[in-house]
Amino acid sequence: MSSGETDIKIVLFPLLIIIPIPTISILFSMEISQGWLGNSIFILSKIALILIPLYWFFNIEKKSFSLSPLKNKFDLVVGAFFGVCMSFAILIAWLILGGNINQTELKDLVEGNGLTNPKIYLSVAIYWTFLNSFLEEFIFRWFIYERFEIISGSRNAAFFSAAAFTLHHSVAMSYMFPLSLNIFASIGVFLGGLIWSFLFIRYRSIWVVYLSHIIVDIMVFSIAGLILLNN
Repeated sequence: MSSGETDIKIVLFPLLIIIPIPTISILFSMEISQGWLGNSIFILSKIALILIPLYWFFNIEKKSFSLSPLKNKFDLVVGAFFGVCMSFAILIAWLILGGNINQTELKDLVEGNGLTNPKIYLSVAIYWTFLNSFLEEFIFRWFIYERFEIISGSRNAAFFSAAAFTLHHSVAMSYMFPLSLNIFASIGVFLGGLIWSFLFIRYRSIWVVYLSHIIVDIMVFSIAGLILLNN
């Protein structure tokens, strides 16, 4: 076996483990249990998404730790700009297409997780906006993107990592939206992931895309709050 073939197998192996984890967690929660068991699987999946890449990075690839430093503080302004633009796009899409969402069914769907309770919803929104967004950038724009980049080049890796990023979002949205709206929203998620991938290529700092992601999630959870907490 050539060294190139060995490198490809070494790169693909962690990707085949990591990419399905968020989707499996969502399917377990939605199809099997939304209670303590589903929440436990959710927590375990998040732990796995942190530990597996770190173990692979330090113990298998033998690479050095980095804080993904900014080259220029102005880079954050670029990230914020794209975050604001994407947020406005989401808001416009909601104003045009939001009437197609069955809000009663959506509330019933998430009630088992307590998301119709304002305090629980706020706690979840804060976690998702500031912690889960960082975890997703850590996974999709750092670990997954860079592994794809090794075997396919930067542009192809941007598309592959955006597709991986879209997968679990599409599965989650399939429970919330009708098929036509889910397809539209999934295209939006893919384009968002693609933009963040190219931002990562350009600036090579997770903080640029993390800030952009925070801004987008603030918009997403503001809209979701209007749906779930509106009596």
